[in-house]
Amino acid sequence: MCQHRDELRQLDVEVLIISFSSRGYARTWQKEVCPSFPVLLDRERTIYHTYGLERSLSRTWNLKTLWRYIQLMRAGRRWHGIQGDSIQLGGDFIVDASGIVRLAYRSQDPTDRPAVPDLLAQLQQIQTDKE
Repeated sequence: MCQHRDELRQLDVEVLIISFSSRGYARTWQKEVCPSFPVLLDRERTIYHTYGLERSLSRTWNLKTLWRYIQLMRAGRRWHGIQGDSIQLGGDFIVDASGIVRLAYRSQDPTDRPAVPDLLAQLQQIQTDKE
């Protein structure tokens, strides 16, 4: 999403990254991955529970996930060790200005994310609906 900052600004979209990790780790991750989006800490995982994000050992630690981490490290990302609950799965959500969830994508494993063009198309549709 970081590479699409300008498109997101044109659509008047605010991206928030929500993490349950420590403040220090969240800052490090933000600097390395996406410094332009704010990170909110949800240490008790209230938002994770509200949005139905699961925990799964078998879907989190598998060959697909390990291979992805190897690829990221080969591309220059640093391994910071396990931070917090390593079996907590994430997700991507689009919530409109009225608080209506327009897209709920619950990841099946840590590598499972919606395609950015699909997210941008959904955001453009919301913008069109407003007009």
